Amino acid sequence: MSKEINVVEAFKDMLKNQYNRVQEHVKEFEISPQKFTNRISLLLILTLSVVVRLYPILKGWDPLIKAFDPQFQLRSADYILNNGLIAFFKWRDMFSWYPYGREVGSTMYIMVPLMVDFSYLILNALGFKVSLQFAAFLVPVIFGTLGVLYIYRLASELISERAGLFAAIIMSITPAYLSRSIAGFVDNESIGVLLTVASFFYFSQALNHDDLRSAIKAGVALALLASSWGAFRFGYDLVALYALVLVMTGNYSARLLKQYSMTVGVASSLMILLPRISGGFLLDAEGLGPLGILLIMMVFGIIQNASRDLNPEQFKRLVISSFVVILALAIALAALLVSVGFLGKIGDKFISVLLPGDRNKLPLIDSVAEHQPLSWGSFYFNMNTMVFFIPIGIYEAIRKPTEKNLFILTLGLTSIYFSGSMIRLMLLLAPAAVLLTALAIDQLLISYGLIAHKRINKTSVRASRLRRTQKIGEVEIIITYFIILIFVGSIISNGLNAADQRFSSPELTPGQSPKDSFADWPQAFEWMKTHTSYKLWAQNSSEDRPGNPPIMLSWWDYGYYITSLGETASLVDNATTNSTQIGTVGTMLMWNTSASIKLMYKYNVQYILINSAGGLLNFGSDIGKSIWMIRISEQYTPEYGIVEEDYYTRNEGYMGKYADSTLFQLMAYKSPGMGDSPFVDRNGWSNTVADSLKDVNVLEIPPYFKEVFRSDGYLANPGTSVPGDFPFIRIYKVIYPDDIELQVAEFDQTMAKIRANMAEDNSS
Repeated sequence: MSKEINVVEAFKDMLKNQYNRVQEHVKEFEISPQKFTNRISLLLILTLSVVVRLYPILKGWDPLIKAFDPQFQLRSADYILNNGLIAFFKWRDMFSWYPYGREVGSTMYIMVPLMVDFSYLILNALGFKVSLQFAAFLVPVIFGTLGVLYIYRLASELISERAGLFAAIIMSITPAYLSRSIAGFVDNESIGVLLTVASFFYFSQALNHDDLRSAIKAGVALALLASSWGAFRFGYDLVALYALVLVMTGNYSARLLKQYSMTVGVASSLMILLPRISGGFLLDAEGLGPLGILLIMMVFGIIQNASRDLNPEQFKRLVISSFVVILALAIALAALLVSVGFLGKIGDKFISVLLPGDRNKLPLIDSVAEHQPLSWGSFYFNMNTMVFFIPIGIYEAIRKPTEKNLFILTLGLTSIYFSGSMIRLMLLLAPAAVLLTALAIDQLLISYGLIAHKRINKTSVRASRLRRTQKIGEVEIIITYFIILIFVGSIISNGLNAADQRFSSPELTPGQSPKDSFADWPQAFEWMKTHTSYKLWAQNSSEDRPGNPPIMLSWWDYGYYITSLGETASLVDNATTNSTQIGTVGTMLMWNTSASIKLMYKYNVQYILINSAGGLLNFGSDIGKSIWMIRISEQYTPEYGIVEEDYYTRNEGYMGKYADSTLFQLMAYKSPGMGDSPFVDRNGWSNTVADSLKDVNVLEIPPYFKEVFRSDGYLANPGTSVPGDFPFIRIYKVIYPDDIELQVAEFDQTMAKIRANMAEDNSS
């Protein structure tokens, strides 16, 4: 019996010893209540970020890919999954940019389709049997939430963990970021913003802690950013600009030179390996700048070391004069290299951001709605009450110009300027505005927090500050906290409303809710898959009869839709780099039908897609886009004789030759099957089309065309109109005359003479 008792006691002692060991082990990793609260708060914010980005599903929408551009991301991901990465880099897509085709591997940012495939493989490996499209649908949610996590880390590094939480909750909900990271918007920005913030975080960490490993991470993040998004130039150049600001403000150090050179060196070396970027980028003005600043910093360091024996005043004069001379020589050298063609010129899009006043000279850039200058309404919608905090954040950064605050200031001022030049760059303003807001809130609350917790006393503050703080009572503290809470609450409410009302609806099936959405585009795609599909063409073709696939003519906005979802070859899309081809497409649509078919024949066009949107301008119809067809054709294909004044004036709207254009004739055609209702919605056209055209209905089919598809559209007058009376999408088959080859030969001779005369005029 005693032996059994001894065994029991020994077992109890063993359990007690194990418990004590576990307790001691836990004490080693004990988390303070403050840190525990911080982590729980961050977890809740990340959960909010995921939920709000899944709003489309919560509202009942199908998991569709949003917008035009992401369609090619999904098509590319599918190609990589089925053929491999090596084949992708060799892929020449002959069904895009017909007849030249597109070298996809060297013209596309590869990171997005890779992440789609990676997410698809991981989810299926974990047991979630999802389609590639659904994996792509979730990619923005995943990387958008990671962007929220990294803004927390960046704000914590530059300001405080308290500010990090403010930054995270605002970033998770701000419309500027939410619009491009909501479920379904699987495009470059959904990953690009994350990598931009990650690059800034690792570089700040490297500089603050003199950590080369973080500098290497920053360089890798910049290279990954360059494989994801064209705006990588901003991140790459901002690091250089920040380094230059530190030098100019007297904050140069060997630590800065070491961390900057490592970051830029790693980033530049890896960028050279990217097919989309390659070594040519380092010879462009945007790419050479950071390397030039590295050279300036090295020379500056040599001067500083050589000037230790000079007195402060002499040293100051030497530094200023040396900096001015070096900068002047660098600018002169860059100008010389550009003039001789060794250094690439700044791209048109970058010029349009730097000099928005010259944008009317670049219709190809200006034609994209996202490239328009920022309006106050759009700014306030995206920023909401952050507009009150941003100036305070700028003031605090200027008042206390530490290295950390100078980074926030540099990022904030450049982002504000660039986003003002181009609406799309609100994406870059989002993290900058969030940091400035977090800095402002942190500085506003810190004094009140110290007072409330009785941590300010006579020994910890100067007399003047004490006099000010002694006048602040509990009521003032409560009011201040309440006002800030209201402002932050307004930001959250605005973001939730934007996710609900503006960002959930896919462009593929627009509408306020799934019940009243329009299915015109899916109807058109189903028709294309059975009538114009290049897959069907490939199955029916042979080496003996290669022929050409059916070619669909449309404006460039719809190229991705037509090629990816309609499986039909297109002439242009949103990534087309051949501006002449875009101008030619604009000419085909703006010329009258007799002239237009000659150009169509040269490009083997068999079908033409018109997006009339039932005459409703707010659904992105070709009516509103016609002005850009005119302007782009006028600039890039002047030999075709398109002149804006012949088609459009600010006072009248569309008039003159526009009435005879192929596009208008096919939009306004009221076929016999459309009933008594007029095609043109007069209210929709009233502010764009001249009075003489508002009520026009083309009652006879224009020559050389046959209507083969008309979507349901909407019912303008339920009970009297029927589906198809107000269609969104119409497709026509081109019927060429028997003597089309003779007409084209004569056309070519005429154009040859026109081009020769133009060349002679230019040379003289």
